[in-house]
Amino acid sequence: MWESDVVQVALTLFPGVSADECEAFTLAFSLLPDCTLVGVGAAVGEVVGPGGRQVVDATFADVLAPDVVLVPGGLGVDRTAHDEAVLGWLRRVEPTCQWMAASSTGTVVVAAAGLLADRPAATHWLAGPMLAQYGSRASEERIVEVGHVLTCHGRISAMDVALLMILRLYNRETAARVKREIVDGHLEVAAKPASLTDRMLGTRFARWLRRAGAVRARRQPRPRNEELVTSEWIEMELVEEPRPPSGGTSRRRRSS
Repeated sequence: MWESDVVQVALTLFPGVSADECEAFTLAFSLLPDCTLVGVGAAVGEVVGPGGRQVVDATFADVLAPDVVLVPGGLGVDRTAHDEAVLGWLRRVEPTCQWMAASSTGTVVVAAAGLLADRPAATHWLAGPMLAQYGSRASEERIVEVGHVLTCHGRISAMDVALLMILRLYNRETAARVKREIVDGHLEVAAKPASLTDRMLGTRFARWLRRAGAVRARRQPRPRNEELVTSEWIEMELVEEPRPPSGGTSRRRRSS
């Protein structure tokens, strides 16, 4: 159904999914010309969650081999964690995808699918007890990478994770370019009056960008995450060559 000569990024959608986390995960990928973003869910249409509606472009049966799988958090993940349609699809696509990433309470859904086992996960601070039900546990790190599965705290770190995956799928130059475009877009937003910015980008997304900038400005340094292959990249210092997922060679490494 979907073209095979582009990187396909599947955004897992369910009732209660957070619009902010969807945007944080997908903003970086939306700046790539050869990347297809597809919202995947139980039925084509819309799902409603905090912040607004998300569009399901294709059903789980339609998307069988995405390169990247994103699982944002939201409300009601305890219900989603028992939805066999979602869990079965995650189990089906995990072995063949290049990367799978879960944000905030979305990590509970990945754990419920049996994809974390007893490994720790970066997650929302409220999700620890739910993770424990599925054998995982909450990590104090912002981002945890084990194999080709990445987990993160939430909105700000979700954007970092997206950049990390772009580094691994493409190359250093592409990831740096996307980061510059995000930063330039944020500076443009910050420089404009709130009313004009809201009309240009939409009120909620403009507010999200301002909030993201404010959080970054006051964020304190955190200890190095020894589980990360290139943790320096998470702090936007491109000092190491990217590495493909363990157990195979990346199918989508680009030279430009």
